[in-house]
Amino acid sequence: MRLSRKILSTRGGTMVFAAMVALLAAGALMVFVNGYKRSLDASAEPVTVLVAKEALPKGSSGDLIAQKSLFQATGLKREQVKEGAITDPASLRGMVAKHDIVPGQQLTTSDFARPTDPVLSKLGAEDRGVGVALDIAHGLVGQVGPGDHVDVYAGFLVKPDGAAQPRPITRVLLQNIEVLAAPTLDAKGGGATGAGAQSHNLVLRVPEKRAPELAFAQDNGKVWLTLRAQAGADQSPPSLTNLDRMVTGLAPIPLDSWRDRARAALGGGS
Repeated sequence: MRLSRKILSTRGGTMVFAAMVALLAAGALMVFVNGYKRSLDASAEPVTVLVAKEALPKGSSGDLIAQKSLFQATGLKREQVKEGAITDPASLRGMVAKHDIVPGQQLTTSDFARPTDPVLSKLGAEDRGVGVALDIAHGLVGQVGPGDHVDVYAGFLVKPDGAAQPRPITRVLLQNIEVLAAPTLDAKGGGATGAGAQSHNLVLRVPEKRAPELAFAQDNGKVWLTLRAQAGADQSPPSLTNLDRMVTGLAPIPLDSWRDRARAALGGGS
């Protein structure tokens, strides 16, 4: 305190003190200006957001949008970015569009929600949800549920050329197919909840190219489901069996060999 009074008691000391204060003020001003400039530069940098490349109807799967890149990463000024704008495609996983989205629209968190329909949200671009009506035994009703995986068998009556009577065959139609929806048994175990009929509807996720086969088998044959282990299930090549094989105890016929013989009998047609 005495030293400061001594310095300020002289003209030279006052001038030195004033110079020091001015220098400190100038330094503080420079720090403020530099910080403000950096904040302006940061706000001027574009923000990359996801913008719809095409129309996305209500219920569109976020997984499919991300998988098929149905969006475009676009840089926008901060003031142009909508609240909740999505910047990472991973944010779309497990979500569905709450409403129609038009091309060029920014994708925001308010545009998507967790699905209430477990079937639609599980379908990819090459999947189809196929309903099959099966009885309790053939459809494992009460034993299988959404998320389980099954193999699908189809049985037909086939009448070879020249045969007097049709003969039964059973073939492996589809393997490792996910169940999207299935009825449950009521508390008494006497039938599916809410249904008194013998047939109960299940929905399977089937590759688009194989969906016609399942539809044909449902209409023209008998369909069975067999439950697979959740993980590590062994899988043999698709095959078929018939009465001769069953009676003699021979192994089922590999479908590849059966197709080759059938094509040869048809003159090599595909």
